[in-house]
Amino acid sequence: MPTSDDKTTREAKLAEALRTNLRKRKAASRGVSGDFDPAIEAARAAPKPYTVVRKLLGISHRDGARATLSVELSPPFPNPEGEGWAVAVRLAGDGGQFDTDFGKAAFGRDGLAAMRRAIDLAQVSLDLASATHDLRWPEDERPYDLSAPL
Repeated sequence: MPTSDDKTTREAKLAEALRTNLRKRKAASRGVSGDFDPAIEAARAAPKPYTVVRKLLGISHRDGARATLSVELSPPFPNPEGEGWAVAVRLAGDGGQFDTDFGKAAFGRDGLAAMRRAIDLAQVSLDLASATHDLRWPEDERPYDLSAPL
């Protein structure tokens, strides 16, 4: 895979903006205020510590700075805001919306369903990180294939 060029970066940023706009419209249609995000609030209740499930090398598109990116998942826990279960997802090291003390939670009917959704959410976090970083495997710096399943 070639290194990201300006066109790829612009397309990734546009895709991120479109996803953000879609999330805001969905939240507004559900009556969720911009200040309250159930996924963030549920993640605050996640059991600590999270488990690191994947480590990558991120090379900043802006200045070439290198950072270790860690995808972290919590164990399944009962959803504190409602029915079902939740799993918190965190992507540490990129400074993005998942790089917080808690990350965001994925929800499911039971622990297994929540874990499956958390894996999908982890993929979204990596997609968003690819807008600002060139993602690579840390051992040999081969490009990380975002289209490959986690």
